[in-house]
Amino acid sequence: MKITSKWMLWFMLVALYAAIFGGLVYYNMFKFVFDKKLQNEMVEMVRFRAPRLVAALAARPKGAATFAEADIMKSWKINDDRIKDLIYLNYDGSVRWHENTKFLGMSYSDFNNTVGFPTNAVVYAINGRTPKAIMAEEGNTYDMAIPLLAKDAVAGVVNVTVSREGAKALIHSAMVRYCIGVFFMILLIGGVLYLFMLLKILRPLAGLKDAVDAVSLNTLTLTYTPRSDEIGDVAKSVDSMLSKIREDIKGMQDVEIMSLEKERKWWKTILAVTVPKGSRALVVDENNNILYTNFELNSKKEGPVHLLDIFDGRQQNIIQVVGEALENPTKVLRGTVENKNVQCLVKAVQLPDDAGKNRMILVLEPEK
Repeated sequence: MKITSKWMLWFMLVALYAAIFGGLVYYNMFKFVFDKKLQNEMVEMVRFRAPRLVAALAARPKGAATFAEADIMKSWKINDDRIKDLIYLNYDGSVRWHENTKFLGMSYSDFNNTVGFPTNAVVYAINGRTPKAIMAEEGNTYDMAIPLLAKDAVAGVVNVTVSREGAKALIHSAMVRYCIGVFFMILLIGGVLYLFMLLKILRPLAGLKDAVDAVSLNTLTLTYTPRSDEIGDVAKSVDSMLSKIREDIKGMQDVEIMSLEKERKWWKTILAVTVPKGSRALVVDENNNILYTNFELNSKKEGPVHLLDIFDGRQQNIIQVVGEALENPTKVLRGTVENKNVQCLVKAVQLPDDAGKNRMILVLEPEK
């Protein structure tokens, strides 16, 4: 398959993926916006009349609603056709107002067993003292519970079942416009990019590809005929990048060597001042390799010396101390260990992580 055919296939796949992903983002964004707007409108509707309702609840915490409260409930349901059901509850969950008067005064559990609440929004609202909205009826409605607070205590709850039909219609309309826009955008962008790639990129890029493939890891040098267009600029950038890589590799090697030597000198000075005379100190890196000691190791091993090269697995005490120090940074852990037939007190501390450099200090003091 030619590269143009591959590009067309990949472009269509990527465009389809982007369209689907963008559609999901677009859908959820509008769902959030319109649903949040719907929820906020219900909350504001209740909060606008909340002072009157709270005053009535304070005057009579239990029992049925007053005529004023009942008028408020009826006006909400009459004036807003999005409200499918409305229940007014006391602080203990008993029914204070319902359009069916036979439910007045019924406890929360009895009403839930008889009629049933769509969700547990009321329970969440009472416990959290904040409005709670839960989608119900397969996404067609929201079960909203809005607490009425009096001095940070729940005096009552307004439970509203509100329809999402209006929000769903707006979301559907927006998604239709999105699909039409995406279709024409893919056609336009795809045609322009294909023409540009065919005339300006594919052939020059093939030559650059051959030149890049010929780059040797030993020299890191690009051999390419200079051009005055964008492909030539890319070739210059690649050549410049290879030059910087060469310099960076050399610089990193030099810096690492200098940094390690400088750190060893630093530890030599610190341990000379802080470690008591006659005690042995070791500095261990993140791989448990010995970075510095204030005594001669006399190790014949080539390369880094591991902590276990000095303290074998039979000396469980020091292994346990080191393990606990790793789990408790900055905390000094103590134990005992036998070193050259001398019983020693060992102290270990894991220093704080410094730019990815984990260091542990071990101090062995002969027991008196």
